[in-house]
Amino acid sequence: MSKSFKALFKVGLAQSFDFRRKDKVKNSSILVPLILIFIFGLFLSFIYGLIFSMALYSAGYGAQINLVLYAMTGLSSLLALVTGVTKVKGTLFGGNDYDLLASLPVSKKSIIFVKLASLYLMQVFYAIIFILPTTLIITVIGKQPLWLLDGLLLILLSPILPLMLAGVFGTLVSLISDRFKFGNIISVIFYIAFLGVVMYSSFVLNNTGKGEEADVTGILNLITIFGWLNPSTKLLTLKFMIVPQLFYIGANLLLLGGMIWLFAMCYEPIHFLMTATKSHQKYVEKNIKQKGQFKALLALDFKRYFSSKMYLLNTITGGIISTFCIIVMVVSFQAIDDPEAIAILNQISQYFVLLIVWCIGMSVPSAVAINFEGKSMWQMKSLPISYTQYSKSKILMSYLILMPFVIVASSVLTVYIEKNFINIFTTFVLPQIYLFSMCCIAFWINTMFYKLKWSSETEAVKNSAGVLISMLIDFVYTIVLLVILIVPGLFGYFYIGAILDILFVLVVAITFFTVVKKTCYRNINAIEV
Repeated sequence: MSKSFKALFKVGLAQSFDFRRKDKVKNSSILVPLILIFIFGLFLSFIYGLIFSMALYSAGYGAQINLVLYAMTGLSSLLALVTGVTKVKGTLFGGNDYDLLASLPVSKKSIIFVKLASLYLMQVFYAIIFILPTTLIITVIGKQPLWLLDGLLLILLSPILPLMLAGVFGTLVSLISDRFKFGNIISVIFYIAFLGVVMYSSFVLNNTGKGEEADVTGILNLITIFGWLNPSTKLLTLKFMIVPQLFYIGANLLLLGGMIWLFAMCYEPIHFLMTATKSHQKYVEKNIKQKGQFKALLALDFKRYFSSKMYLLNTITGGIISTFCIIVMVVSFQAIDDPEAIAILNQISQYFVLLIVWCIGMSVPSAVAINFEGKSMWQMKSLPISYTQYSKSKILMSYLILMPFVIVASSVLTVYIEKNFINIFTTFVLPQIYLFSMCCIAFWINTMFYKLKWSSETEAVKNSAGVLISMLIDFVYTIVLLVILIVPGLFGYFYIGAILDILFVLVVAITFFTVVKKTCYRNINAIEV
Protein backbone atom coordinates (compact mmCIF):
# COMPACT_ATOMS: atom_id res chain seq x y z
CA MET A 1 0.00 0.00 0.00
CA SER A 2 1.64 3.24 -1.20
CA LYS A 3 2.02 6.39 0.90
CA SER A 4 -0.07 8.31 -1.65
CA PHE A 5 -2.96 5.90 -1.26
CA LYS A 6 -2.74 6.03 2.54
CA ALA A 7 -2.81 9.83 2.47
CA LEU A 8 -5.72 9.88 0.02
CA PHE A 9 -7.69 7.40 2.11
CA LYS A 10 -7.05 9.38 5.30
CA VAL A 11 -8.12 12.67 3.72
CA GLY A 12 -11.25 11.07 2.21
CA LEU A 13 -12.39 9.73 5.57
CA ALA A 14 -11.55 12.97 7.34
CA GLN A 15 -13.71 14.99 4.95
CA SER A 16 -16.71 12.75 5.64
CA PHE A 17 -16.33 11.88 9.31
CA ASP A 18 -14.00 14.37 10.97
CA PHE A 19 -15.98 16.21 13.66
CA ARG A 20 -12.99 17.92 15.29
CA ARG A 21 -13.92 21.30 13.87
CA LYS A 22 -14.18 24.70 15.43
CA ASP A 23 -17.79 25.03 14.34
CA LYS A 24 -19.38 23.29 17.32
CA VAL A 25 -22.89 24.32 16.31
CA LYS A 26 -22.45 22.63 12.92
CA ASN A 27 -21.05 19.51 14.58
CA SER A 28 -24.00 19.35 16.97
CA SER A 29 -26.52 19.72 14.12
CA ILE A 30 -24.91 16.68 12.47
CA LEU A 31 -24.19 14.47 15.48
CA VAL A 32 -27.33 14.94 17.57
CA PRO A 33 -29.79 13.64 14.91
CA LEU A 34 -27.43 10.75 14.11
CA ILE A 35 -27.18 9.73 17.76
CA LEU A 36 -30.94 9.95 18.24
CA ILE A 37 -31.58 7.92 15.08
CA PHE A 38 -29.02 5.33 16.19
CA ILE A 39 -30.53 4.90 19.66
CA PHE A 40 -34.13 4.85 18.42
CA GLY A 41 -33.21 2.46 15.61
CA LEU A 42 -31.48 0.05 17.98
CA PHE A 43 -34.52 0.07 20.26
CA LEU A 44 -37.00 -0.68 17.45
CA SER A 45 -34.71 -3.33 15.97
CA PHE A 46 -34.41 -4.99 19.37
CA ILE A 47 -38.19 -5.04 19.84
CA TYR A 48 -38.93 -6.53 16.41
CA GLY A 49 -36.07 -9.02 16.64
CA LEU A 50 -37.27 -10.15 20.07
CA ILE A 51 -40.90 -10.50 18.95
CA PHE A 52 -40.04 -12.58 15.87
CA SER A 53 -37.46 -14.71 17.69
CA MET A 54 -39.72 -15.49 20.65
CA ALA A 55 -42.64 -16.29 18.33
CA LEU A 56 -40.57 -18.88 16.45
CA TYR A 57 -38.89 -20.28 19.55
CA SER A 58 -42.14 -20.70 21.50
CA ALA A 59 -43.70 -22.49 18.51
CA GLY A 60 -40.87 -25.04 18.36
CA TYR A 61 -38.81 -23.43 15.60
CA GLY A 62 -35.79 -22.65 17.80
CA ALA A 63 -33.36 -24.10 15.26
CA GLN A 64 -34.59 -21.62 12.64
CA ILE A 65 -34.54 -18.39 14.59
CA ASN A 66 -31.37 -17.42 12.71
CA LEU A 67 -33.76 -16.65 9.84
CA VAL A 68 -34.72 -13.56 11.82
CA LEU A 69 -31.11 -12.40 11.54
CA TYR A 70 -31.19 -12.76 7.75
CA ALA A 71 -34.54 -10.94 7.63
CA MET A 72 -33.14 -7.96 9.54
CA THR A 73 -30.12 -8.03 7.24
CA GLY A 74 -32.49 -7.82 4.28
CA LEU A 75 -34.24 -4.78 5.73
CA SER A 76 -30.88 -3.15 6.41
CA SER A 77 -29.82 -3.84 2.83
CA LEU A 78 -33.02 -2.38 1.42
CA LEU A 79 -32.60 0.82 3.43
CA ALA A 80 -28.94 0.98 2.39
CA LEU A 81 -29.94 0.55 -1.25
CA VAL A 82 -32.55 3.29 -1.16
CA THR A 83 -30.33 5.83 0.60
CA GLY A 84 -27.30 4.79 -1.44
CA VAL A 85 -29.12 5.50 -4.70
CA THR A 86 -29.72 9.10 -3.58
CA LYS A 87 -26.09 9.65 -2.53
CA VAL A 88 -24.15 8.04 -5.39
CA LYS A 89 -24.09 11.13 -7.57
CA GLY A 90 -22.85 13.49 -4.87
CA THR A 91 -20.37 11.11 -3.23
CA LEU A 92 -19.05 9.09 -6.14
CA PHE A 93 -19.39 11.35 -9.18
CA GLY A 94 -20.37 14.79 -7.96
CA GLY A 95 -17.00 15.98 -6.73
CA ASN A 96 -14.97 18.63 -8.51
CA ASP A 97 -11.68 17.12 -7.36
CA TYR A 98 -11.32 14.30 -9.88
CA ASP A 99 -8.83 16.18 -12.08
CA LEU A 100 -6.64 16.77 -9.04
CA LEU A 101 -6.97 13.17 -7.87
CA ALA A 102 -6.20 11.83 -11.35
CA SER A 103 -2.91 13.75 -11.32
CA LEU A 104 -1.75 11.98 -8.16
CA PRO A 105 0.43 8.83 -8.37
CA VAL A 106 -2.48 6.54 -7.47
CA SER A 107 -4.56 4.24 -9.64
CA LYS A 108 -8.18 4.86 -10.61
CA LYS A 109 -9.13 1.80 -8.59
CA SER A 110 -7.66 3.43 -5.48
CA ILE A 111 -9.64 6.62 -6.13
CA ILE A 112 -12.87 4.63 -6.51
CA PHE A 113 -12.08 2.64 -3.35
CA VAL A 114 -11.64 5.85 -1.33
CA LYS A 115 -14.85 7.37 -2.69
CA LEU A 116 -16.76 4.17 -1.92
CA ALA A 117 -15.40 4.06 1.64
CA SER A 118 -17.71 6.77 2.99
CA LEU A 119 -20.73 5.15 1.32
CA TYR A 120 -19.72 1.78 2.75
CA LEU A 121 -19.39 3.14 6.29
CA MET A 122 -22.86 4.67 6.01
CA GLN A 123 -24.19 1.23 5.02
CA VAL A 124 -22.42 -0.31 8.02
CA PHE A 125 -24.21 2.23 10.22
CA TYR A 126 -27.56 0.83 9.07
CA ALA A 127 -26.29 -2.74 9.38
CA ILE A 128 -25.32 -2.22 13.02
CA ILE A 129 -28.77 -0.83 13.85
CA PHE A 130 -30.64 -3.74 12.27
CA ILE A 131 -28.26 -6.67 12.79
CA LEU A 132 -26.49 -6.17 16.13
CA PRO A 133 -29.53 -6.40 18.47
CA THR A 134 -30.95 -9.41 16.61
CA THR A 135 -27.58 -11.18 16.70
CA LEU A 136 -27.45 -10.88 20.48
CA ILE A 137 -31.07 -11.98 20.84
CA ILE A 138 -30.85 -15.15 18.73
CA THR A 139 -27.49 -16.11 20.26
CA VAL A 140 -28.94 -15.96 23.77
CA ILE A 141 -32.25 -17.65 22.90
CA GLY A 142 -30.80 -20.28 20.56
CA LYS A 143 -27.60 -20.80 22.60
CA GLN A 144 -25.49 -20.86 19.44
CA PRO A 145 -22.23 -18.87 19.89
CA LEU A 146 -21.40 -19.37 16.22
CA TRP A 147 -24.26 -17.01 15.33
CA LEU A 148 -22.18 -14.19 16.82
CA LEU A 149 -19.66 -14.77 14.04
CA ASP A 150 -22.46 -14.77 11.46
CA GLY A 151 -23.76 -11.49 12.83
CA LEU A 152 -20.30 -9.88 12.73
CA LEU A 153 -19.78 -11.02 9.12
CA LEU A 154 -23.21 -9.70 8.11
CA ILE A 155 -22.49 -6.30 9.67
CA LEU A 156 -19.19 -6.00 7.81
CA LEU A 157 -19.99 -7.67 4.49
CA SER A 158 -23.76 -7.50 3.88
CA PRO A 159 -23.49 -3.79 2.78
CA ILE A 160 -21.35 -4.77 -0.23
CA LEU A 161 -24.22 -6.08 -2.40
CA PRO A 162 -26.58 -3.10 -1.81
CA LEU A 163 -23.61 -0.79 -2.29
CA MET A 164 -22.95 -2.27 -5.73
CA LEU A 165 -26.63 -2.13 -6.70
CA ALA A 166 -26.91 1.43 -5.37
CA GLY A 167 -23.90 2.40 -7.46
CA VAL A 168 -25.41 0.95 -10.64
CA PHE A 169 -28.98 2.17 -10.12
CA GLY A 170 -27.87 5.52 -8.67
CA THR A 171 -25.69 6.17 -11.69
CA LEU A 172 -28.52 5.34 -14.10
CA VAL A 173 -31.02 7.43 -12.16
CA SER A 174 -28.64 10.39 -12.04
CA LEU A 175 -27.89 10.23 -15.76
CA ILE A 176 -31.62 10.11 -16.54
CA SER A 177 -32.71 12.76 -14.04
CA ASP A 178 -30.09 15.24 -15.26
CA ARG A 179 -31.66 15.18 -18.71
CA PHE A 180 -35.33 15.50 -17.83
CA LYS A 181 -37.09 18.33 -16.07
CA PHE A 182 -38.74 16.09 -13.49
CA GLY A 183 -36.32 13.17 -13.72
CA ASN A 184 -35.83 13.00 -9.96
CA ILE A 185 -39.31 11.52 -9.65
CA ILE A 186 -37.52 8.25 -10.44
CA SER A 187 -35.76 8.53 -7.09
CA VAL A 188 -39.12 8.70 -5.36
CA ILE A 189 -39.94 5.27 -6.79
CA PHE A 190 -37.02 3.72 -4.92
CA TYR A 191 -38.06 5.51 -1.74
CA ILE A 192 -41.66 4.36 -2.09
CA ALA A 193 -40.42 0.81 -2.69
CA PHE A 194 -38.66 0.77 0.68
CA LEU A 195 -41.61 2.21 2.59
CA GLY A 196 -43.93 -0.19 0.74
CA VAL A 197 -41.93 -3.20 1.92
CA VAL A 198 -41.99 -1.96 5.51
CA MET A 199 -45.75 -1.42 5.34
CA TYR A 200 -46.18 -4.80 3.65
CA SER A 201 -44.76 -6.49 6.74
CA SER A 202 -47.58 -5.02 8.82
CA PHE A 203 -50.12 -6.21 6.26
CA VAL A 204 -48.76 -9.77 6.24
CA LEU A 205 -48.70 -9.97 10.02
CA ASN A 206 -52.37 -9.01 10.13
CA ASN A 207 -53.36 -11.57 7.51
CA THR A 208 -51.57 -14.70 8.64
CA GLY A 209 -54.74 -16.64 9.26
CA LYS A 210 -56.29 -18.07 12.38
CA GLY A 211 -54.62 -20.04 15.12
CA GLU A 212 -51.09 -20.13 16.49
CA GLU A 213 -49.70 -22.40 13.76
CA ALA A 214 -51.08 -20.17 11.04
CA ASP A 215 -49.57 -17.11 12.75
CA VAL A 216 -46.14 -18.76 12.96
CA THR A 217 -46.39 -19.81 9.31
CA GLY A 218 -47.14 -16.23 8.35
CA ILE A 219 -44.14 -14.97 10.34
CA LEU A 220 -41.91 -17.57 8.67
CA ASN A 221 -43.12 -16.46 5.26
CA LEU A 222 -42.52 -12.83 6.15
CA ILE A 223 -38.96 -13.26 7.40
CA THR A 224 -38.16 -15.53 4.46
CA ILE A 225 -39.23 -12.76 2.06
CA PHE A 226 -37.13 -10.23 3.96
CA GLY A 227 -34.16 -12.61 3.93
CA TRP A 228 -34.19 -12.68 0.13
CA LEU A 229 -33.80 -8.88 0.03
CA ASN A 230 -30.07 -9.65 0.35
CA PRO A 231 -29.53 -12.99 -1.42
CA SER A 232 -25.89 -13.12 -0.34
CA THR A 233 -27.00 -14.16 3.17
CA LYS A 234 -28.08 -17.50 1.71
CA LEU A 235 -24.40 -18.37 1.34
CA LEU A 236 -24.23 -18.77 5.12
CA THR A 237 -26.87 -21.51 4.98
CA LEU A 238 -25.12 -23.74 2.43
CA LYS A 239 -25.08 -27.27 3.84
CA PHE A 240 -22.48 -28.70 1.47
CA MET A 241 -19.82 -26.21 2.56
CA ILE A 242 -17.67 -27.25 5.50
CA VAL A 243 -17.15 -23.64 6.56
CA PRO A 244 -19.81 -21.53 4.79
CA GLN A 245 -18.52 -18.42 6.55
CA LEU A 246 -15.27 -18.58 4.55
CA PHE A 247 -17.23 -18.97 1.34
CA TYR A 248 -19.37 -15.95 2.30
CA ILE A 249 -16.26 -13.84 2.96
CA GLY A 250 -14.62 -14.85 -0.31
CA ALA A 251 -17.75 -14.23 -2.41
CA ASN A 252 -18.28 -10.73 -0.99
CA LEU A 253 -14.64 -9.72 -1.35
CA LEU A 254 -14.74 -10.93 -4.94
CA LEU A 255 -17.90 -8.86 -5.50
CA LEU A 256 -16.22 -5.81 -3.96
CA GLY A 257 -13.19 -6.17 -6.20
CA GLY A 258 -15.39 -6.53 -9.29
CA MET A 259 -17.39 -3.45 -8.32
CA ILE A 260 -14.25 -1.33 -7.89
CA TRP A 261 -12.90 -2.53 -11.25
CA LEU A 262 -16.22 -1.79 -13.00
CA PHE A 263 -16.49 1.77 -11.70
CA ALA A 264 -12.81 2.44 -12.39
CA MET A 265 -13.33 1.43 -16.03
CA CYS A 266 -16.43 3.61 -16.49
CA TYR A 267 -15.65 6.50 -14.15
CA GLU A 268 -14.26 9.12 -16.51
CA PRO A 269 -17.10 9.17 -19.11
CA ILE A 270 -19.80 9.03 -16.40
CA HIS A 271 -18.11 11.79 -14.39
CA PHE A 272 -17.92 13.97 -17.52
CA LEU A 273 -21.61 13.45 -18.36
CA MET A 274 -22.75 14.30 -14.83
CA THR A 275 -20.54 17.34 -14.24
CA ALA A 276 -20.97 18.79 -17.74
CA THR A 277 -24.77 18.94 -17.64
CA LYS A 278 -25.47 20.58 -14.30
CA SER A 279 -28.37 22.98 -14.35
CA HIS A 280 -28.23 26.36 -12.66
CA GLN A 281 -31.36 28.02 -11.37
CA LYS A 282 -30.93 31.79 -11.32
CA TYR A 283 -33.07 34.81 -10.67
CA VAL A 284 -33.41 36.50 -14.06
CA GLU A 285 -35.00 39.95 -14.00
CA LYS A 286 -36.32 39.50 -17.56
CA ASN A 287 -38.33 36.41 -16.56
CA ILE A 288 -39.69 38.18 -13.51
CA LYS A 289 -40.95 41.07 -15.65
CA GLN A 290 -42.49 38.79 -18.29
CA LYS A 291 -44.25 36.32 -15.99
CA GLY A 292 -44.82 38.53 -13.01
CA GLN A 293 -43.03 38.14 -9.71
CA PHE A 294 -45.22 35.52 -8.12
CA LYS A 295 -45.40 33.17 -11.15
CA ALA A 296 -41.68 33.49 -11.86
CA LEU A 297 -40.75 32.81 -8.24
CA LEU A 298 -43.14 29.86 -7.94
CA ALA A 299 -41.83 28.31 -11.18
CA LEU A 300 -38.24 28.70 -9.96
CA ASP A 301 -39.08 27.12 -6.60
CA PHE A 302 -40.67 24.10 -8.28
CA LYS A 303 -37.73 23.74 -10.66
CA ARG A 304 -35.27 23.88 -7.79
CA TYR A 305 -37.33 21.40 -5.80
CA PHE A 306 -37.60 18.73 -8.49
CA SER A 307 -33.95 19.09 -9.54
CA SER A 308 -32.66 17.96 -6.13
CA LYS A 309 -33.03 14.37 -4.90
CA MET A 310 -32.20 15.31 -1.32
CA TYR A 311 -34.69 18.19 -1.21
CA LEU A 312 -37.37 16.09 -2.90
CA LEU A 313 -37.04 12.86 -0.93
CA ASN A 314 -36.56 14.31 2.54
CA THR A 315 -39.52 16.66 2.35
CA ILE A 316 -41.92 14.32 0.60
CA THR A 317 -41.45 11.58 3.20
CA GLY A 318 -44.32 12.75 5.39
CA GLY A 319 -46.75 12.62 2.50
CA ILE A 320 -45.65 9.14 1.44
CA ILE A 321 -45.77 7.77 4.99
CA SER A 322 -49.21 9.23 5.68
CA THR A 323 -50.61 7.64 2.51
CA PHE A 324 -49.00 4.25 3.13
CA CYS A 325 -50.02 4.16 6.80
CA ILE A 326 -53.67 4.85 6.04
CA ILE A 327 -53.80 2.36 3.15
CA VAL A 328 -52.17 -0.48 5.13
CA MET A 329 -54.22 0.31 8.21
CA VAL A 330 -57.54 0.29 6.35
CA VAL A 331 -56.72 -2.93 4.48
CA SER A 332 -55.54 -4.64 7.67
CA PHE A 333 -58.56 -3.55 9.73
CA GLN A 334 -60.99 -4.76 7.09
CA ALA A 335 -59.45 -8.23 7.29
CA ILE A 336 -60.16 -8.57 11.05
CA ASP A 337 -62.91 -11.07 11.94
CA ASP A 338 -63.15 -10.52 15.71
CA PRO A 339 -66.47 -8.71 16.43
CA GLU A 340 -65.16 -7.11 19.62
CA ALA A 341 -62.07 -5.77 17.87
CA ILE A 342 -64.18 -4.47 15.00
CA ALA A 343 -66.49 -2.66 17.43
CA ILE A 344 -63.54 -0.98 19.18
CA LEU A 345 -61.95 0.04 15.89
CA ASN A 346 -65.22 1.51 14.65
CA GLN A 347 -65.39 3.67 17.76
CA ILE A 348 -61.88 5.10 17.37
CA SER A 349 -61.64 5.14 13.55
CA GLN A 350 -62.74 8.76 13.33
CA TYR A 351 -59.62 9.76 15.28
CA PHE A 352 -57.30 8.26 12.65
CA VAL A 353 -57.39 11.58 10.80
CA LEU A 354 -54.76 12.77 13.29
CA LEU A 355 -52.38 10.15 11.91
CA ILE A 356 -52.55 11.93 8.55
CA VAL A 357 -52.07 15.25 10.31
CA TRP A 358 -49.00 14.13 12.24
CA CYS A 359 -47.25 12.42 9.31
CA ILE A 360 -47.89 15.20 6.82
CA GLY A 361 -46.33 17.84 9.05
CA MET A 362 -43.12 16.00 9.90
CA SER A 363 -41.00 17.70 7.24
CA VAL A 364 -42.61 20.19 4.89
CA PRO A 365 -40.55 21.70 2.02
CA SER A 366 -40.86 25.23 3.40
CA ALA A 367 -38.78 24.17 6.45
CA VAL A 368 -35.66 24.31 4.27
CA ALA A 369 -36.83 26.63 1.47
CA ILE A 370 -34.49 29.43 2.59
CA ASN A 371 -31.61 26.99 3.11
CA PHE A 372 -31.80 25.80 -0.46
CA GLU A 373 -31.24 29.29 -1.80
CA GLY A 374 -27.62 28.81 -0.80
CA LYS A 375 -25.16 31.00 -2.68
CA SER A 376 -27.88 32.37 -4.97
CA MET A 377 -29.62 34.21 -2.13
CA TRP A 378 -27.77 37.43 -3.01
CA GLN A 379 -29.41 37.45 -6.46
CA MET A 380 -32.89 37.52 -4.98
CA LYS A 381 -31.96 40.24 -2.53
CA SER A 382 -30.29 42.39 -5.21
CA LEU A 383 -33.33 42.40 -7.53
CA PRO A 384 -36.53 44.41 -6.93
CA ILE A 385 -38.40 41.36 -5.66
CA SER A 386 -41.17 41.68 -3.12
CA TYR A 387 -40.32 39.61 -0.05
CA THR A 388 -44.04 39.06 0.48
CA GLN A 389 -44.42 37.49 -2.98
CA TYR A 390 -41.23 35.54 -2.36
CA SER A 391 -42.62 34.12 0.91
CA LYS A 392 -46.01 33.30 -0.60
CA SER A 393 -44.42 31.37 -3.48
CA LYS A 394 -42.42 29.14 -1.12
CA ILE A 395 -45.40 28.49 1.15
CA LEU A 396 -47.66 27.67 -1.81
CA MET A 397 -45.02 25.38 -3.37
CA SER A 398 -44.70 23.51 -0.08
CA TYR A 399 -48.46 23.15 0.22
CA LEU A 400 -49.01 22.02 -3.39
CA ILE A 401 -46.29 19.36 -3.12
CA LEU A 402 -47.95 17.57 -0.19
CA MET A 403 -51.61 18.34 -0.88
CA PRO A 404 -52.16 15.35 -3.26
CA PHE A 405 -50.91 12.93 -0.59
CA VAL A 406 -53.37 14.37 1.92
CA ILE A 407 -56.24 13.98 -0.56
CA VAL A 408 -55.35 10.33 -1.25
CA ALA A 409 -54.94 9.48 2.43
CA SER A 410 -58.22 11.19 3.36
CA SER A 411 -60.07 9.45 0.53
CA VAL A 412 -58.82 6.03 1.65
CA LEU A 413 -59.74 6.73 5.27
CA THR A 414 -63.34 7.58 4.33
CA VAL A 415 -63.72 3.99 3.10
CA TYR A 416 -63.36 2.73 6.66
CA ILE A 417 -64.88 5.36 8.93
CA GLU A 418 -68.59 5.79 9.59
CA LYS A 419 -69.94 7.84 6.73
CA ASN A 420 -71.61 10.94 8.06
CA PHE A 421 -71.10 14.60 7.26
CA ILE A 422 -68.95 15.56 10.26
CA ASN A 423 -66.59 12.58 9.83
CA ILE A 424 -66.06 13.11 6.10
CA PHE A 425 -65.79 16.89 6.47
CA THR A 426 -63.20 16.54 9.25
CA THR A 427 -61.22 13.90 7.34
CA PHE A 428 -60.82 16.12 4.29
CA VAL A 429 -60.73 19.64 5.75
CA LEU A 430 -58.67 19.28 8.94
CA PRO A 431 -55.49 17.84 7.29
CA GLN A 432 -55.58 20.44 4.50
CA ILE A 433 -55.75 23.41 6.86
CA TYR A 434 -53.17 21.78 9.15
CA LEU A 435 -50.79 21.31 6.21
CA PHE A 436 -51.09 24.95 5.21
CA SER A 437 -50.50 26.09 8.79
CA MET A 438 -47.37 23.91 9.08
CA CYS A 439 -46.05 25.30 5.78
CA CYS A 440 -46.41 28.81 7.18
CA ILE A 441 -44.88 27.91 10.56
CA ALA A 442 -41.94 26.06 9.02
CA PHE A 443 -41.15 28.88 6.60
CA TRP A 444 -41.29 31.47 9.36
CA ILE A 445 -38.87 29.36 11.43
CA ASN A 446 -36.54 28.92 8.46
CA THR A 447 -36.29 32.69 7.96
CA MET A 448 -34.76 32.88 11.45
CA PHE A 449 -32.85 29.57 11.56
CA TYR A 450 -31.26 29.20 8.16
CA LYS A 451 -28.15 27.59 6.65
CA LEU A 452 -26.93 29.17 3.43
CA LYS A 453 -23.28 28.18 3.62
CA TRP A 454 -23.27 24.48 2.83
CA SER A 455 -21.08 22.27 0.71
CA SER A 456 -23.63 19.48 0.13
CA GLU A 457 -27.40 19.31 -0.12
CA THR A 458 -27.45 17.02 2.93
CA GLU A 459 -26.33 19.92 5.13
CA ALA A 460 -29.05 22.18 3.73
CA VAL A 461 -31.87 19.68 4.10
CA LYS A 462 -31.08 17.28 6.93
CA ASN A 463 -28.63 19.08 9.19
CA SER A 464 -30.86 22.08 9.69
CA ALA A 465 -32.29 23.60 12.85
CA GLY A 466 -35.42 24.55 10.91
CA VAL A 467 -36.24 20.90 10.23
CA LEU A 468 -35.72 19.80 13.84
CA ILE A 469 -37.74 22.68 15.28
CA SER A 470 -40.62 22.19 12.83
CA MET A 471 -40.71 18.45 13.64
CA LEU A 472 -40.97 19.21 17.35
CA ILE A 473 -43.73 21.74 16.69
CA ASP A 474 -45.57 19.17 14.57
CA PHE A 475 -45.40 16.68 17.45
CA VAL A 476 -46.69 19.16 20.07
CA TYR A 477 -49.26 20.59 17.63
CA THR A 478 -50.71 17.12 17.01
CA ILE A 479 -50.92 16.35 20.73
CA VAL A 480 -52.90 19.56 21.28
CA LEU A 481 -55.30 18.57 18.48
CA LEU A 482 -55.65 15.09 19.97
CA VAL A 483 -56.59 16.50 23.37
CA ILE A 484 -59.10 18.92 21.85
CA LEU A 485 -60.63 16.13 19.77
CA ILE A 486 -60.69 13.33 22.31
CA VAL A 487 -62.01 15.13 25.41
CA PRO A 488 -65.49 15.87 23.97
CA GLY A 489 -65.39 12.47 22.24
CA LEU A 490 -65.18 10.69 25.60
CA PHE A 491 -68.59 12.10 26.40
CA GLY A 492 -70.04 11.17 23.02
CA TYR A 493 -69.63 14.59 21.39
CA PHE A 494 -67.00 13.92 18.74
CA TYR A 495 -68.48 16.54 16.44
CA ILE A 496 -67.76 19.25 19.03
CA GLY A 497 -64.11 18.24 19.21
CA ALA A 498 -63.93 18.09 15.41
CA ILE A 499 -65.34 21.61 15.05
CA LEU A 500 -63.00 22.93 17.74
CA ASP A 501 -60.01 21.28 16.05
CA ILE A 502 -60.85 22.77 12.66
CA LEU A 503 -61.37 26.21 14.19
CA PHE A 504 -58.08 25.90 16.09
CA VAL A 505 -55.97 24.98 13.03
CA LEU A 506 -57.76 27.67 11.02
CA VAL A 507 -56.81 30.30 13.61
CA VAL A 508 -53.22 28.99 13.66
CA ALA A 509 -53.03 29.05 9.84
CA ILE A 510 -54.37 32.61 9.59
CA THR A 511 -52.18 33.79 12.47
CA PHE A 512 -48.90 32.48 11.09
CA PHE A 513 -49.69 33.48 7.51
CA THR A 514 -50.21 37.00 8.84
CA VAL A 515 -47.02 36.75 10.90
CA VAL A 516 -45.07 35.71 7.80
CA LYS A 517 -46.41 38.67 5.80
CA LYS A 518 -45.68 41.11 8.63
CA THR A 519 -42.19 39.86 9.46
CA CYS A 520 -40.88 38.54 6.12
CA TYR A 521 -39.23 41.83 5.13
CA ARG A 522 -37.43 42.20 8.43
CA ASN A 523 -36.40 38.54 8.69
CA ILE A 524 -35.26 38.11 5.07
CA ASN A 525 -33.52 41.48 5.04
CA ALA A 526 -31.55 40.37 8.12
CA ILE A 527 -30.31 37.19 6.41
CA GLU A 528 -26.57 37.42 5.83
CA VAL A 529 -25.40 36.23 2.41
